[in-house]
Amino acid sequence: MALRIQTQISGDVFIVRCDGRIVFGDEGAALRDRVGDMLSGSPRIVVNLNGVDYVDSGGLGILVGLSISAKNRGGELKLVSPSQRVNDVLGRTRVDTIIRVYGNDEEAVAAFRKPAD
Repeated sequence: MALRIQTQISGDVFIVRCDGRIVFGDEGAALRDRVGDMLSGSPRIVVNLNGVDYVDSGGLGILVGLSISAKNRGGELKLVSPSQRVNDVLGRTRVDTIIRVYGNDEEAVAAFRKPAD
């Protein structure tokens, strides 16, 4: 299943909704390119994984790379609503210690408004 990507803006935060798989190849490249283009506008990115049923190692690498790019621009990438399967992968690989995971878009966007811990 190809990755479908939709974007919306909430203030100065980009919300990226993904449906499908985030894997090495065209799907991952499309996500990397889309978010990479957004980073110049705002380094505050929320990636909603609600519709994602599979992430491979290449997909994890893309998410971590985008997170680093956002931090280098003074922002942050946050993940939202991963399925149980994707959440298990994030936990097993400890990516969830690098990128914060939130329950919904509103929580993640609100976290940008709070002072850093």
